[in-house]
Amino acid sequence: MNESGSLSPFENGCLSYYFDKLSTSDQETVTEEIIYVIDSDDSSDSRTACSSIVGSSLDELEYDTALFSSCSGSTTKSNECLIDIEESINPTCIDLGKKTESSLVSIGNALKLHQKNSYTGIKLFDRMNNKTTVNEDKVAGSTALILNCRPAQIPAKSPSEQLEHQRLYEQILQNAKKKESEEAKKHKEQLKKKIKNEERLANFTQIWTQEIIPNWNQMSQTKRCRDLWWNGLPSSVRGRVWCLAIGNDLLINEELYKSCVSNSLNKFKNSDASMHCLEYIHLDISRTFPHLGIFQQGGPYFDVLKRILSAYVCLRPDIGYIQGMCFIAAILLLNMEEIETFICLVNLMESPCLNAFYTVNQRMMNSYFSTYNNLLKHNLNRLHAHFNHIGLTPEMYLVDWIYSVFAKSMNLELASIIWDNFLRDKDQFLFRAALGILRSNESQLMQMDSITCAQYLTKLPESFTSNTLLKSAAAIRMSIGKQSFNNLLVYYQKHYT
Repeated sequence: MNESGSLSPFENGCLSYYFDKLSTSDQETVTEEIIYVIDSDDSSDSRTACSSIVGSSLDELEYDTALFSSCSGSTTKSNECLIDIEESINPTCIDLGKKTESSLVSIGNALKLHQKNSYTGIKLFDRMNNKTTVNEDKVAGSTALILNCRPAQIPAKSPSEQLEHQRLYEQILQNAKKKESEEAKKHKEQLKKKIKNEERLANFTQIWTQEIIPNWNQMSQTKRCRDLWWNGLPSSVRGRVWCLAIGNDLLINEELYKSCVSNSLNKFKNSDASMHCLEYIHLDISRTFPHLGIFQQGGPYFDVLKRILSAYVCLRPDIGYIQGMCFIAAILLLNMEEIETFICLVNLMESPCLNAFYTVNQRMMNSYFSTYNNLLKHNLNRLHAHFNHIGLTPEMYLVDWIYSVFAKSMNLELASIIWDNFLRDKDQFLFRAALGILRSNESQLMQMDSITCAQYLTKLPESFTSNTLLKSAAAIRMSIGKQSFNNLLVYYQKHYT
């Protein structure tokens, strides 16, 4: 009842069906709850729930809600506002008690939905235990999302299912922690290994610069020097060691180089054949170590490499320019100055094996092929038989390796290690390295046909490492019985005479 003695909306009309069954104290409690919720909540869902009862338009509902908000401080004003709402109720709803009860349930569901949506500051009173709960604006973590009970509209988990989900979740956490720990351990080991390698490299560099290079003639053939050499040279001393190992028996000097460069410029202008040679040089340079981007036209080493190769063609017109020569000149240029590159190139091209292939000395080439083929049969008999079966001859892959000293067929780091040992052991190491490559890749090659094998060997995978190659190369026997590599080579030279 209100102060004026008039009937409250809760005593007559559509709400009386619900309140008649409650005691006086319960009616007062529920009345306070609804008034409090309406006064403190003007969200869209709540207004929608109210509109389902009164059947009013959206504008009328917003007006009624404003009245409730303005009357939140006075019971009398709240009752008057409720009377206004009662007057706006669709008369057809008054006689439908069951429909009204359903509408009240909709209000309760809407209010519960607000609570689940974490609207901060909304307080709901629990009539059963008279406890007040405050929703806080929190973001649930993965643990809460997995372990919390399901929403009311979804069937609850059975105890066994709950325990199983908790067990699986804990197992996922354990696996994640284990993986993270293993990765951290692996990273730590890699870092430790890297630091150790850097210290070892610094130590080797000091030995090379302070002990071996200053005393090259005495130290170059010692066991200590050769052991250090086998595992690869430090990049900081590689150029100097290569120059010393190649030597300069032809006494090439800077004056001769400048003269050859000058003559090459005039020669290329006045001869059609020389112009074709220059075109081949340009074409090959653009395909030399393309991933570096320094030898292509416009790059810092394009003109330098062109001058070196043009000067060599001018100095050795009997050989001229042959495809693959640019890789030899380029890998030298990466480790030394321009004049040193020319000196080393000219002297290196006089080594027996390279000279035989670049001058296309068929007798010498056949001698090398036969020697290599016998060593292949001796070391890798199954692979040798497979190659014979599919028709893969040494000429199909070995020529490309030798013409560029492997620089064209593998990554630069690995090619540099082969170059280190090629200059250490001379021509013999070219064939040891070739057999080492086949030994390291034997299982893959046994599954391939001739074309696939040739393609695979022409460009080896990036995963092929120097450690793998050197280990395999060390296991190759370069003699058959009492016949060494050089003895076999001499034998076949006589055979092809």
